[in-house]
Amino acid sequence: MEEKTRYRIFTLYMLALIIIGLLWPGETLKYTWDGFLAIMKVPGILISDYFAVGGVGATLINSGLVGLMGLGLIFFSKTHFSGPTIAAVFTMAGFGLFGKTPINIWPIIAGVALAAVLKKDNFRSVIVVALFGTALGPLISQVAFGLDWGYPAGVILGMVTGMILPAMASHVLHNHQGFNLYNVGFTCGVVGIYLTAMLMLAGEELLLAELWYTQQQLLLGLVFFIYFGVMLIVGWSGWKTTRKLWKYPGTLVSDFVTEEGMPATLFNMGLVGLIGLSYILIVGGEFNGPTLGGVFTMVGFAAFGKHVKNIWPLMLGVFLAALFSSHSPADPGPLLAALFGTTLAPVAGNFGPLVGILAGIVHLGVVMHSGPFHGGMNLYNNGFAGGLVGTIFVGVSRWINQGGSKKKKKGEGK
Repeated sequence: MEEKTRYRIFTLYMLALIIIGLLWPGETLKYTWDGFLAIMKVPGILISDYFAVGGVGATLINSGLVGLMGLGLIFFSKTHFSGPTIAAVFTMAGFGLFGKTPINIWPIIAGVALAAVLKKDNFRSVIVVALFGTALGPLISQVAFGLDWGYPAGVILGMVTGMILPAMASHVLHNHQGFNLYNVGFTCGVVGIYLTAMLMLAGEELLLAELWYTQQQLLLGLVFFIYFGVMLIVGWSGWKTTRKLWKYPGTLVSDFVTEEGMPATLFNMGLVGLIGLSYILIVGGEFNGPTLGGVFTMVGFAAFGKHVKNIWPLMLGVFLAALFSSHSPADPGPLLAALFGTTLAPVAGNFGPLVGILAGIVHLGVVMHSGPFHGGMNLYNNGFAGGLVGTIFVGVSRWINQGGSKKKKKGEGK
C-alpha cells in the first residue's frame, strides 16, 4: 500500500471523528461550540474526561483535530508514515478525549523541535518524541488555567520541558530495554515528578481530577465498534499475514507496517480495537473519554508492537488482580490499567503468558499509586508505571536466563 494511500485512510479516520462530533444527536452546534471552548480551558490533568466537560460532540471534534495536527506534522516534515507514527497519531487522538487540546500540545512540540535545532539534528529524528511528548500537555493547561499563571507562562514552561524530552527518552530506554512500549510516557513521568516538585515548592497545590462520563453508553459503544470494525474490512486482504505478526514479541522497535505491510497491520489494529471495546463491555465498564482513549492507544500500538497474543496476558493479570483486591475490574483505575497496561505486551511476548499475567498483576498495584508523583500532568501514567514494572521484570528475567545458560555451559564443559 502506497504511503499516499496510508495518509488518506488515516486522515479519513480523524475526519470521521469530527463529522461524528458535529452530527452527535441531542447536541446543537452552539452547545458543541460552547463545550469545545470549555475543553480548551480545563487543566486536563488525570482524570479529566472531556465528555463530562464539554459533551460528546465537542470531545470527538477535539480528538479529531488533535489527531489531524499530529498527522499534518508528520506529512509536512516528510517523515515516513509507518508503525511508530501511526501509533503516535492514534495515541494523540485518544488522549484528545481526555487531556490533550490543540492549544496545549504545541508548546511541547515546539520545545522538542528547538532542541533538535540546537543540536543540529533533523526534526524527523525526534518527531516521534515530539508527538508522544504531548503527554505533558496538561502542564500547559494547568499552569495557564488551573494555577492562573497565564497562557504565555504555560507556553514557556512547556517549551523548556519539550527541550528536555529527546535526551531523557533516549536515556530511560536503557532501563526497560524496550519492554515498555510507552517509553516517552515513562520519560514524561520522570520529568513530571520534577515539575510537580518545583510547582509544589512554589506553593502550588496540585490535585488529581475525577471527571468520569457515564451516559449514552449504548450509542457510544455501537459507534466505536463500527469505527474500529471497519479496519477489519479495509485490511481484510492481509488477514492471513496478520498471523505472522503474532509471532513478534513486540519489543521496541517492532514496526508491523514495515515488516508485514499495511493491510495486515490494519487488520491487527481493528482486531485489537475490538478486543479493547469487548473488555470494557464484559467487565461492565463505561465507554467514555478515558476508556476509549485506552482503546485508541491500543489500536495505535497495534501497528507498533501489540497484537492478540501478547496483550491478553496483561489484561488478564490486571483483571485477576482487581478481583482479589478491594477494587472492581470496572472501576476507573483497574479498567484503564487493563487497557493501557498492554504497554507491557513485550514482557508477555518475550517471556511467555504466565510472566505476562504476573506483570499485569504487579502493574495494577503500581499504577494505582503512581499518579500523584507527577501530579496527574503526565497523561501516560500507565507508561510511567509500565517503565517501572518493565525494568524489574526484564532485569530479573534476564538474570535468571543468564544464570541458566551459564550452568548449562558449565555442565557441557565437564
